[in-house]
Amino acid sequence: MKILVTGATGFIGSHFTELALNSGHEVVGTRSSDRPDSLRKGVQIEEMGARMVVARLQDMGELRAAVRGADCVCHFAGAFRESNLDAGQFHRINVEGTCKLLRASAEAGVRRFVYCSTAGIHGQRVSNVITELSPKCPYNSYEESKSAAEIEIRRMAGTLGIEYVIVRPTSVYGPRDSRLLKLFRAAHKGNFPLFGKGNGRRHMIFVTDLARAFLIACDQPGIASEDFIIGGPRATTLAELLEALAKVVGREKTGPRLPLIPMLALAAVVEDLCGVLRVKPPIYRRRMDFYRSDVEYDCSKAARLLRWTPLVDLPEGLAATYNSYRLAGLLPVKRSVAVACHSRPGA
Repeated sequence: MKILVTGATGFIGSHFTELALNSGHEVVGTRSSDRPDSLRKGVQIEEMGARMVVARLQDMGELRAAVRGADCVCHFAGAFRESNLDAGQFHRINVEGTCKLLRASAEAGVRRFVYCSTAGIHGQRVSNVITELSPKCPYNSYEESKSAAEIEIRRMAGTLGIEYVIVRPTSVYGPRDSRLLKLFRAAHKGNFPLFGKGNGRRHMIFVTDLARAFLIACDQPGIASEDFIIGGPRATTLAELLEALAKVVGREKTGPRLPLIPMLALAAVVEDLCGVLRVKPPIYRRRMDFYRSDVEYDCSKAARLLRWTPLVDLPEGLAATYNSYRLAGLLPVKRSVAVACHSRPGA
């Protein structure tokens, strides 16, 4: 199978590309011409065996050239939560860009379009266990754009005559992830605090488990027009997560424990004051959302229709991620953490 992978140089895209290549598929990956590190990462992907092309989501000519001959398109590229873009920019990249790619894919005769959405479109604090049928409650412009893109894919696919599958990952972590590096660095030093009791649930997914789900979604019969939530073996509380992380980095705890409510008020004051002074705030409202999140997901639909189950539990995945940071020189070499992941890139 020939697969076009948008965002092949990114965190999830690179793991998916590696797995697809090791599974015997032909991969064409796209990279951006606008990001300074895109060329370097593109070379690394080419060394895996993929062919890399420049294809911007706003350029129909580049998209048409990229999708030519593909059996499936796996769409990871886009503007992400950490991009600090305004709502219009998120919509232009994540919604309009996805629509252009879908149209180019249909014109090229691509059989299936697999879209990477996010489970976050169901909300950040939900008391019930979330399923694919749970109400949508996007929390920010990023999630709003992902939800809107899903709507457009459903609306357009039937008219264009192309199959689609939507995959909604929960919080993704693993080697090559730069977003959680700050958390690991702070925990390594023993200065990542726990604000409040830490009872809020977290449902994380190790990146190689997620890559397997995407690869299955590319070719599994009988799943066209379906959406799937993909999460790890179980949800844990924030306190449990930080306890597991402390063991991985070799500390009794990741940092001090402080009350949550006063810190929420302090974050608001600091953010507003730094806004007046035009300096970057060390603590701000959105950062405190990490401590207030409370979600758990039901992934039984993926188990039933994709015949997929996660293999890497949280302690094992945290250890693999920590060791990858150390081997890359991103964390000091303090101690060796044993790890034997059941699912590695290419496994």
